[in-house]
Amino acid sequence: MRQRSIGIDDVKRKIADLKGKSLSVSVNKGRKKILHMSGEIIDLFPSVFTFRDAAGDIVSFSYSDVICGDICFSC
Repeated sequence: MRQRSIGIDDVKRKIADLKGKSLSVSVNKGRKKILHMSGEIIDLFPSVFTFRDAAGDIVSFSYSDVICGDICFSC
């Protein structure tokens, strides 16, 4: 695994700044499966955050998914 220079605390701060804003999210599900969603971050917890997509479904992601590059945000 590749070492990243960003820490978990930095990721938590950046995600906290994005809370409530309209976002596009790309999720790497493995084996060339990439899921694209639009929505907003609705809540933050110590080890995960929740995301509501445009259809109203709520999905949770861990901060380590962001560090590993499995989740990418674009505003």
